[in-house]
Amino acid sequence: MRYVPDRKLAVYAAAVRGPVELEPDLEKKLKYLDFIDIYADLDDNERARYQREYPQEAATMGTFSERFLQQGLEQGLAQGEHIGVRKGEARVLLTLLRLKFGTVSEAVGARIDQADADTLLRWSGRVLSAGSIEKIIGSDG
Repeated sequence: MRYVPDRKLAVYAAAVRGPVELEPDLEKKLKYLDFIDIYADLDDNERARYQREYPQEAATMGTFSERFLQQGLEQGLAQGEHIGVRKGEARVLLTLLRLKFGTVSEAVGARIDQADADTLLRWSGRVLSAGSIEKIIGSDG
């Protein structure tokens, strides 16, 4: 990137405005802004000057980053909740199988570990009436 060193912050501000104004996809926008930020390599003094001299751009970038991070946090929490529910259902099923049948084989444990939450719930519902582990998880799955 060729620019007069005294214009570094102005060039950086213009480069930041481009994706913010033109790119509708949030993920792409973040990638562009990361690239610009890495490429510009502002030091702490330049960052402080940038925030003073270009408050609107700095605020826009900060707001965008916060919104993107919040969206990522919400997605991560939803994914974590889904995984937690599945692990809890697997644990309950294993406990029920052990209480009713004693030892559970590694193969059955592996099938339970790989099953999705709906399958685990269906298998758990069979524990009360089934006479064997095979009748519970059989060829289902």
